[in-house]
Amino acid sequence: MLQIEHVNKQFSTRILLKDATAHLRPHTRTGLVGPNGSGKTTLLRMILGEDSPDEGTIRKRPKLKIGYLPQELETLAGKTVLDAAHRDLYPEHEAKRILAGLGFAQQDFERPIEALSGGYRMRVALAHLLLSEPDVLMLDEPTNHLDKPTQKWFEDFLVNSNMTILVISHDTKFLDRIATHIWELRHHQIQEYRGTYTNFEHQRSERDTHEQLAANRQQKEVARVQKFIDRFRYQANKASQVQSRIKQVEKVKLIEIKRDQRRVRFKFPLPAASGRQVIELSHVAKSYGETVVYADLNFSIERGQRISLVGENGAGKSTLLKMLAGVLPFEKGTRTIGHGVTLHYFAQHQAETLNSEHTVLESLEEVSTVAERNFLRGLAGAFLFSGPDQKKPIKALSGGERNRVALARMLVEPANTLLLDEPTNHLDPASVDVLTDALTDFPGTIVFISHDPTFLMRVSTRVVEIDDGKAREFHGDYEYYLWKRAQELESIKESSEDLRPTAAQQRTQKSGKNTAPPPKPASGNQTGPAGPNGSNRRDLTKSRDRLDKQVTQAEKEIAEMEERIKARDQELADPVLYQKFSRWNELHHEQEKWKKDLDRLTARWSDLSQELEDAKKKLAG
Repeated sequence: MLQIEHVNKQFSTRILLKDATAHLRPHTRTGLVGPNGSGKTTLLRMILGEDSPDEGTIRKRPKLKIGYLPQELETLAGKTVLDAAHRDLYPEHEAKRILAGLGFAQQDFERPIEALSGGYRMRVALAHLLLSEPDVLMLDEPTNHLDKPTQKWFEDFLVNSNMTILVISHDTKFLDRIATHIWELRHHQIQEYRGTYTNFEHQRSERDTHEQLAANRQQKEVARVQKFIDRFRYQANKASQVQSRIKQVEKVKLIEIKRDQRRVRFKFPLPAASGRQVIELSHVAKSYGETVVYADLNFSIERGQRISLVGENGAGKSTLLKMLAGVLPFEKGTRTIGHGVTLHYFAQHQAETLNSEHTVLESLEEVSTVAERNFLRGLAGAFLFSGPDQKKPIKALSGGERNRVALARMLVEPANTLLLDEPTNHLDPASVDVLTDALTDFPGTIVFISHDPTFLMRVSTRVVEIDDGKAREFHGDYEYYLWKRAQELESIKESSEDLRPTAAQQRTQKSGKNTAPPPKPASGNQTGPAGPNGSNRRDLTKSRDRLDKQVTQAEKEIAEMEERIKARDQELADPVLYQKFSRWNELHHEQEKWKKDLDRLTARWSDLSQELEDAKKKLAG
């Protein structure tokens, strides 16, 4: 279907591909991975014919129909969402089905394209691509703007389609769910693997291990032969043997172990601390035309919190972050900034604001007139821009590299409060790890939006869910939020199951006969099982009993954790242990983790206790 043969590609002194070869097979779903700037988007552009190899060939089957979704969209054709989705095509019913799957409601179909956010415009373009049914579908970071339900629908659509897919994605869980093959751009070549992303990581590790072992064996053999040559080089009776071994060494093709880019750690500059109250929004109202996003929002942030804003696309997360940052006005209400608060705001498309003609280093110099160049060079290096790369113009960088520059610019001048909208978009896994480590070590306050569950799990200490114009607090980390939401869904499921008709009732309904006794006339207070309130009381009783058990279990877990922490305190107080600092440090860090677990358990117990109290009041009433 599509063959890449011995392709070379270079920009100035920067080599992207060198003798790269790969074969895209029909009906496969291939994930294209590699570090930012390794040439992934360039490879897609060469397949499309928008760019060409310096050497080598890309062969395509005659009349091959290719669909392409880029990272950044051009202007969409069509006046409304529905027009743009099925332009030049005629399956309007199918267009509505796909648009609905991508998160559009019926009333959205006639909305003008200009009224959509960047994320929703991307979905319209994606809908058009899926409707056009190309032979090969090429996608560049398609999940960046998809919420969980929409991404699940999209994954199912891809898996059930008959299209051949080549997709660039840094979302490893997405690749695990849809990929049948992985192409890795590594050391300027394309290395092919069969299976999911997890399988690829395992196979790559095995390949690297075998390669290292083979190189070690080769080095030992070459060293052994060289030792013979050096020992007998000047002995006439060994001359022929020495010459034979010299030729043997000259013919050896040495196995070259190429090292991956070294992982760099960086820390945010230490800012001056703010007051306890950081930002507060009070009775805020915000609308876009006739669409009311918030009618009466109250939201506050305290020093040291790392708050993740979660919720479906379009719920108002970015709007809230912009209002917190002071870059978006609102119709009524107040915004109060606390004492000593300094802010950095990272917008979802922050990288687009960079001057494309400036170099990486010049882009950092733009945001400060006092920072020394050596400091800026070190900062650029921390974001994986080595010496020569710091002189590259912004226009020559990949999407992920531009995002790294935009993030680095926030660190030139320290701030104690960071407001981040999708900071990991376009970043490869190694860069996400570097950023995650830095944020978890940051002593200030962070409010952020992300669709990356691993990033959410590692960074957030408090979760706020935005839904229907309300900000609902979850006083725990992202893991606690997922547990809490699962508990609520389970409770709803149990309640709905209680209201289902019995098997006998279902048989009666199917037969069309009504064998139920006629309803009794209402007479006074009916609170027994046969009364109209009987099922509600049963639900409440069942809910109360379940909550009672959960509260008891939470109290037991809290007691156990408190005992464990108390015992560790005594262990750490032992003077003998002071002489073994590494062991003391290990035990101390473990205890700190237990304390965080205790905080989470206590928050869980508090919520459960409140729910139990509410259930008891309803039963009593």
